[in-house]
Amino acid sequence: MNPHFMVKRERNASPPASEVSETMKTVPVLAPPSSAAPRSRFLRSDGPPASSVGNGGIQFRRSEAPTQETRQSEGEDPLILEMRVRESVRSSSVPSSHDDVQASFTHRSFTDIGMKLKACNDTVGELQQLGIQHVAELPELVMVGDQSSGKSSLMSGLAELNLPRSGGVCTRCPIHIRLSRNREPVWQCTVSLQLDYDYCPTGPIKKSDVTKANPFPPWVKKSHRETRSFKTIFDKAEIEEVLRWAQVAILNHSRSSELFVPGEGAYAKETRLEDAATETEAQFSPNIVALEVKGPSLPDLSFYDLPGVFLAPSKEEDEYIVQVVKNLTSHYVRRERAIIMWALPMNHDPENSISLGIIRDARAQNRTIGIMTKADLIQDPPAWLAILRGEKHRVGQGYFITSRPQDEHLESATQWEEHFFHTGPSNWPNEFQHFQDRCGVEMLTQFISRRLSDAFTDSLPSIKLKINERLREVKQRLSELPELPHNVEHEVKSSLLRFYSDVKDGIEDNAFLSEWNTLNKQFQACLLKMKPTCLVKDDDPPPIIELNLSDDDTSSNTMGDTPSNRKRVRPSDSTIRGTPSKRARAGAVDLSPVKPENDWPRASSSMRATPGATPAPTSVPNEDQSPFRQFYNLGRQGLSITTIRQEIQRCQTPGMPPDVIPQKVYDPLIQKAIKNWHPALELYRQHTIVMYEDVIFRALETSMHSFIRRNIYATSREHLRAFINETAQRQAGKLLDLYCAEMEGMFVTDEENYNRYKEQEEMVLRRARNMNRLRVAGFAWDMSGNSEEDKAKQNDFMRKHLPRLGDDPYAAEIKVAAIVRGYYIAAAMHFMRSVAISMNANLLKPIARRSLDLFLDDKLQISEAGRDDSIYARLMEEDDTIAVQRGQLRREMNKLTQAIDSINQLEISGGGATRRAFYSGGALASDTVDVDSVMGDEA
Repeated sequence: MNPHFMVKRERNASPPASEVSETMKTVPVLAPPSSAAPRSRFLRSDGPPASSVGNGGIQFRRSEAPTQETRQSEGEDPLILEMRVRESVRSSSVPSSHDDVQASFTHRSFTDIGMKLKACNDTVGELQQLGIQHVAELPELVMVGDQSSGKSSLMSGLAELNLPRSGGVCTRCPIHIRLSRNREPVWQCTVSLQLDYDYCPTGPIKKSDVTKANPFPPWVKKSHRETRSFKTIFDKAEIEEVLRWAQVAILNHSRSSELFVPGEGAYAKETRLEDAATETEAQFSPNIVALEVKGPSLPDLSFYDLPGVFLAPSKEEDEYIVQVVKNLTSHYVRRERAIIMWALPMNHDPENSISLGIIRDARAQNRTIGIMTKADLIQDPPAWLAILRGEKHRVGQGYFITSRPQDEHLESATQWEEHFFHTGPSNWPNEFQHFQDRCGVEMLTQFISRRLSDAFTDSLPSIKLKINERLREVKQRLSELPELPHNVEHEVKSSLLRFYSDVKDGIEDNAFLSEWNTLNKQFQACLLKMKPTCLVKDDDPPPIIELNLSDDDTSSNTMGDTPSNRKRVRPSDSTIRGTPSKRARAGAVDLSPVKPENDWPRASSSMRATPGATPAPTSVPNEDQSPFRQFYNLGRQGLSITTIRQEIQRCQTPGMPPDVIPQKVYDPLIQKAIKNWHPALELYRQHTIVMYEDVIFRALETSMHSFIRRNIYATSREHLRAFINETAQRQAGKLLDLYCAEMEGMFVTDEENYNRYKEQEEMVLRRARNMNRLRVAGFAWDMSGNSEEDKAKQNDFMRKHLPRLGDDPYAAEIKVAAIVRGYYIAAAMHFMRSVAISMNANLLKPIARRSLDLFLDDKLQISEAGRDDSIYARLMEEDDTIAVQRGQLRREMNKLTQAIDSINQLEISGGGATRRAFYSGGALASDTVDVDSVMGDEA
């Protein structure tokens, strides 16, 4: 060989930084070797090389096939190269782990480069998970393809995970996988849900609902990303189940994701995964299932896997999903810094690829890496060779070829692919041997890892600038919001303590207790005034009584005993009253109305009941303003001796003596009277609650006067309203129980007072009955006097003339009425006492037991605020809008600060200079490397 002839190879270069981030300039298309002799300078393919040569510790890789830039100058002698068959290109050219990188790249520059690639890609993954794409577009790898294009198998190979591959399971939401090599020997995967959209269904979704303005119905874009942790696992065997359940959780947006955590969530424990996958709220979601995987031998990558696009759904009602999935793919493909990984199966006609049409519409061919899958099922090899040569379907980043059988385990699939591509033409046609440096998932991994790192390095200054600009903007907007108190926790707790103290003082204040006591007396007076009156006249014809002149009556009441002097008097229609209010006319029966019974008729000294037998009407403050006046007449004519007789006859059983009154006569009469209590009781409860509410809200205004415009006041008022309503409803139930107990019928425990009330009522009723009988018989006298002397004369008159009327035929009915009225008084006094005790015990006293304090602290989340200072800040905001705005800005500021910290850390470690170090520093400082100078005798 001519000693002056030297073979030089261009450095293993990626496009310049500006080209990667802006237009991703097209890589030279691989072509089979030319038949002409190569020139002395070979230009190497931009893809990972297929073989390597080395001298000492330094290794270089060279493509087995010259690129299309290879030219031959006329007059030059042909160069004869010896071709050596290597058992495995991969084993000598592609390090499989971090340790292999250090072993093969013994020069320090290469070791540093590997670490810097990792730092760059880790930083990209961190920024993507922070969700700052709205501030600065990040370089990202996006895997797209049609359904059944082999994406799931390819993704499993890239992620070194056994991910779900069954039909449609992983195609209902995007998946973001972040891989990071870990120095620790422990493998770990953290699954989380990144929620950028809310689920807002309004009814069945039609294809026409999918529009440019609404690309993912019924999902609506949120103002900020919400991230929910799902589960962390340490066993690779669990990844498939966890990923499936995470997708079920993301498709049930309105339910807590904790329900779906396998082995922990209640729903996941009770439901089969297959059933849960078919019973989701949504059929599709643009929200993201994120996997952060760390392990000792993982590549440093971060990429998105999108649902496969398709043309026809299995159900007609899901027709809209076809366009929704296309919109999602287009959404990611159109991102200017996205590096597209387009999967196309070699057993399908590439002309039918839906994904390619989306890529072309987005003008993203230059940013696209074509990945041919299912190479073991290849059909029409010449067509695929034409694509590899760049004759058809050109893409800017060239093509890779993979073959991952679905029914093989991860390790087995990797070995199967290794064997398939590198054991000769029995498996893989010779025509494709020239593209060995583009065959296999590991080659692809190396390439896309470097591409992602290069793109991020190029765009890093712009990303940092945009993040800093946004960070300054966010801080400025935060400074313009109303200032919070210096110590929000102290202000919140102090104002609440003042409020609780003021409420307690207000309930125990004499003014409140006096007002409530007045209400109690008014209610008691109302119950007593509703005592049923009794109509004591009967329907029998009036008797004819012979009145002799010798009768000891006044002249005005003396009547002759001749038939002409006999007088039939019209029956009175008035109810029983005490004394008449007007003086009776001489010679006529007094028919004028009488004073109400509630004025407590006074018996004469010979007929007066024992003192204290009947509850004397206490002085009722502001009785003319009593809210219960509307109920005073509800007991009017509640009883009648004629209806009582009918009730006795109805309840009388055969063989029972006529003078025995059945017990069941009394209950209906008593229940009828007590039934009138219910509206008065409800009004009493309402007035008490209003007084109770006034104390609470006055205390709130007093204790939080300076915070009336802040959230703590409005929020506390809202919760206090709920507390009062709950308390009022609970107390209403207790009072209703008391009322219903009284409605059950007679039940006497205080026999002494009951007997006194009954005796007095019987005395009052018999006097009224006797007066009525005398009037009906034709007797008339002056009953208007109230002096003791007048009353004595009235009693003497009745004693003298009543015997002439004979026994009262309604004596038993009068006795029944007396029992009913006596029991009514006893029950009313007991009921009033029980109601007041219940209100005091269940409404007022709990304030002293801190029931209100505990309720409000819980609703305001004060008990949790020790772990979350933002709760105090939110309560001290001026209103909800400002609070939400401040919270969003603070969350964004924290994310942006984390992003800047990650970038700064990367710059400190030197990761930002990866490409410069790789191409211009250390062992590869020159533009070209003299291959012969390092290969020695092998030239």
